[in-house]
Amino acid sequence: MKRIIFLFILSCSILFNSCRDAGNGIDMIYTRDFNIQVGSNTFDTYYTEFLVDANWANFLGTLTEEDIDRITPSFARLTNNDGIKLDFIRRATIQIFPNEDTTLTPLEMCFREDVPLNNGTTLELIPGIANFKEELTDDEFIFRIGLNFREFPPQTFRVVLDMGFQAFPK
Repeated sequence: MKRIIFLFILSCSILFNSCRDAGNGIDMIYTRDFNIQVGSNTFDTYYTEFLVDANWANFLGTLTEEDIDRITPSFARLTNNDGIKLDFIRRATIQIFPNEDTTLTPLEMCFREDVPLNNGTTLELIPGIANFKEELTDDEFIFRIGLNFREFPPQTFRVVLDMGFQAFPK
């Protein structure tokens, strides 16, 4: 009986420690907007690239690059403020290029496969697990949004991308 109680307590301890918050990360939030063009191809991926000032010194305050253990994605959201539903999107991905080099294979930051038909004017993406410390502690970074459509976009319209990272101090 003591062994069963011990195993139960040990299991609970492991479970609670694995489910706890990963720590107090520092939010790094970026917002960009872009146009989705009417008549965009439904077979090829529609890409839009951005060169972004990482602005990491403002996010991290007095912390230096050496004080940061990792920077991981926390969220990404596409929003249309004109009332156009985003259900014509089948797949969405956000990728960041290592060392600002667009000839290298990009790392996936967030994605969404098989987008639901009833998602409305906002599309939440699923954060990836890659560590973007090297890319986000440079002065600038390049990322791209890739969209695959299940139907042609109904018209040309503006979409706002909000994406966030969490920087974790050592």
